[in-house]
Amino acid sequence: MRTGADATDPRILGLFDHNGILSRKRRLAGAPRVPGPYRVDLLDELGYELRTVLPAQGRGHRKVRDVIEHRSGLDIDMAVRAMPEAWRADAVLAMFERRAQFVARLRRRGIAPYAGRPLWAVSCWWAEELRGMNRQDSARIARDIEGIDGLLVFSTNQQEIFAETGVPAHKIHSIDFGVDPEFYSPDPTAARRFQVFSAGVDRGRDFESLIGAAELLPQTRFDIFTQPGRIARNLPANVTLHSPVDIVAHRDNLRAADLVVVPTHDLAYPTGQSVLLEASGCGACVAVTSTKAMNQYFEDGVTALAMPLHDPEGIARVIERAQSDPALRERVGANARRAVVEHFNFRRMWTEIGALITSAG
Repeated sequence: MRTGADATDPRILGLFDHNGILSRKRRLAGAPRVPGPYRVDLLDELGYELRTVLPAQGRGHRKVRDVIEHRSGLDIDMAVRAMPEAWRADAVLAMFERRAQFVARLRRRGIAPYAGRPLWAVSCWWAEELRGMNRQDSARIARDIEGIDGLLVFSTNQQEIFAETGVPAHKIHSIDFGVDPEFYSPDPTAARRFQVFSAGVDRGRDFESLIGAAELLPQTRFDIFTQPGRIARNLPANVTLHSPVDIVAHRDNLRAADLVVVPTHDLAYPTGQSVLLEASGCGACVAVTSTKAMNQYFEDGVTALAMPLHDPEGIARVIERAQSDPALRERVGANARRAVVEHFNFRRMWTEIGALITSAG
């Protein structure tokens, strides 16, 4: 039984990769904070005790883990090593799908300690995968979800996709994503270095259409930050490719852009929402592809400018409109910053998630 000043705080066991999230006791003693993915560490400031285990440490440990998990197709190592913490936990939170599958299967078989604790999981990719899966593979995912009490997704359109697979609606919870508005904040002194700025490395980016738009706007400079080799085609003279940069340089780039463009394909999950919200937090004007998943993150003409899907000509028109109207860019950027401060931020996101996990426990 827990005792002490924080004995009544719900204890959440987090299963995810991190670089050493510290216990509350060590942080109160003056140790520096180590953020977790999506700032999950904020749970420890919001009235919960977040407990974690580190990923595999040491060459030998990692080698054994890799052999076992490659053969099984499951992430087993962390879940097994976290069992002592699971006995003391009020709930378990897995990030992301791969961290949840093995635990979900243990729960379906009634295996302690996980069988006696609510399991929640953050899902980023299952809905998109389900759209192209055969019936056997989609049924496997549905069975894994049977062992999960709640699945957290970042766009409401995914609820319908899971329902079509037979997942009960009450298990799927749509939560608006967020960013850190203190880090991603405006800098009025930042010099403008980019006319059109775009960044991203995931498969959801539609850089082909953006480059097509650049060919129609030869007097406009386009700077794209992505992985080397991500764009294979020949580039027009007004497009410059850059390798990805660290988080501070990325924020400084957002602050230095006249217009941030987030061109995407139409995926089940809101690909690109991080850059959209990071730029919005910096007070930048953003043009973003309008898709069902992304549309819940902006209001066209108010907090961002909507671009048509896979349409270089349409994208060029939106960029031209933004370029020719500085007042529009300033107004949209200010509205976007306000939306991040008031709603699309990590603290609000984890407040909602924490309440869901513990209310169902």
